[in-house]
Amino acid sequence: MLLELVQRARKVLLTPARFLPTGERRAEAPGPPSELLGGWCRRCRRGGPGAGMLLPPLLPLLLLLPPVLAEGHRAATLRLGLRDSPRAEVSPAFLSLTLDASLARDPRYVTLLSNSKLRALATALSPGFLRFGGTETDFLIFDPNKDSTSEEKILWEFQAQQEACGSRPAFATVEKVLLAQWPSQEKLILAEQNRKKHKNTTITKNTLDILYSFANCSGFHLIFGLNALLRKGGLQWDSSNAQALLDYCASQRYNISWELGNEPNSFRKKSGIHIDGFQLGQDFIHLRQLLNNYALYQHAKLYGPDVGQPRKHTQRLLRSFLKSGGKVIDSVTWHHYYVNGQSATRGDFLSPEVLDSFATAIYEVLEIVGQTVPDKKVWLGETSSAYGGGAPRLSNTYVAGFMWLDKLGLSARQGIDVVMRQVFFGAGTYHLVDANFEPLPDYWLSLLYKKLVGTKVLQVSLAGANKRKLRVYLHCTSSLNPKYREGDVTLFALNLYNVTQHLELPDYLSSKHVDQYLLLPHGKENILSRSIELNGRVLRMLDDETLPELMEKPLGPGRLLGLPAFSYGFYVIKNAKAIACI
Repeated sequence: MLLELVQRARKVLLTPARFLPTGERRAEAPGPPSELLGGWCRRCRRGGPGAGMLLPPLLPLLLLLPPVLAEGHRAATLRLGLRDSPRAEVSPAFLSLTLDASLARDPRYVTLLSNSKLRALATALSPGFLRFGGTETDFLIFDPNKDSTSEEKILWEFQAQQEACGSRPAFATVEKVLLAQWPSQEKLILAEQNRKKHKNTTITKNTLDILYSFANCSGFHLIFGLNALLRKGGLQWDSSNAQALLDYCASQRYNISWELGNEPNSFRKKSGIHIDGFQLGQDFIHLRQLLNNYALYQHAKLYGPDVGQPRKHTQRLLRSFLKSGGKVIDSVTWHHYYVNGQSATRGDFLSPEVLDSFATAIYEVLEIVGQTVPDKKVWLGETSSAYGGGAPRLSNTYVAGFMWLDKLGLSARQGIDVVMRQVFFGAGTYHLVDANFEPLPDYWLSLLYKKLVGTKVLQVSLAGANKRKLRVYLHCTSSLNPKYREGDVTLFALNLYNVTQHLELPDYLSSKHVDQYLLLPHGKENILSRSIELNGRVLRMLDDETLPELMEKPLGPGRLLGLPAFSYGFYVIKNAKAIACI
């Protein structure tokens, strides 16, 4: 009630002075309740001099105050850079995906990628890159002569008989058996990761076929990570297996980009082999020369070195690599996780200090790149909330969205060109889609981001709240969204306060209409829920191939933007006429 009264008062006090004929009843004029204006209104009611004129002595003071909310809270005032040039501009494929190579630890499970529901969910997030990589990359051996698993053969026979990207209902029985066995396979994968004990796995032609088909049919460009731990006596990279794989992919006309190795900073820990940055740079030059031998891959992109967190040893390796082989890569890739999945807590996911640590890591990487190969774009080649497969009962719930949405906002603001989310589907709990092919909260968050957030990053700040706990980001609205037009902007915000926060648009935007897309957890688990609501409506697929419409909630002009405790959401400001977005 108090909030409504104050908003009504401000609305009147911010309009030009009004005059009413002497003696006309005050109630007929729109204005603040008399209890808000105290004794000043008594003169108006008596019809004396100045009756009807809104000129209270405290008007200047009232205009300077932000809106007063219930319990003494004040709205935070937004400052938007709508007349400025973009702060940054990112790739149209900014939000991209990964599949972990551990999915091929037993190649039978790669056939799960043929599931029509999984493909529909992937397609909705396209276009983008799909990186097939991870620790297991450096333990995969391609054998063009080996028989595929029976599951891969069955699937590929169905594919040969039907439309290339059609559904495979006849494979459902095999898929059901694989899904029943997946939990034990997942335990094996995670145990190997935790022990850092890895075994070589052989993949075949059909493994590559199924992987490429999934990416291609879902609208993604495949990036394949080659094994960097195959070494000759002098520690030079042995490219013979990569050549066999390239021969096959070229024969099938597979349009693929390439990487070599995963997190070389931990090669010794994983395999006992130490490769320094200089040698790795030479290995990338060798791979570039190898690619140049194929007409199809002469212009194929090469990304690397996919180093881990930028700790001191890793920084030295990255610097050395870029000096040695940086000239042959198209973008510099590195990985980031906030916390250890085995020890992470709910508090970590809501901690401004933990979220801020990412900005420091970005700065350290960009500084090294700027000093060595300043013309190269920088990508987050693999990233999620917690390493080691994610944090159980956290990374797959609503609370994980704070890390994910803030990472997307900070990455774009700081100049990261592409962010590859680990992982779309696979082992652990940091996946976007679970083992039952059900989309998790971070999936829906990613989908909204794709639909609403454009590539141009704008300036935004706020006054009246702690910016580390009320975090705001601003972009041009996606030009691909038919609901919106040039000049519209998308604000997204995260509230780490334990009370509702309100955001007030600048006066010059007070007449604009705003579409709200507020995401809240669904169910009694609250922020640990695996289900999510958009503007009060639970998000779930309508059937195995149909996603729901993402419905906005229109807000009238002059409304404060309310963000409940521990929540996040998007606000499209229509007809904002941002110069950078036109």
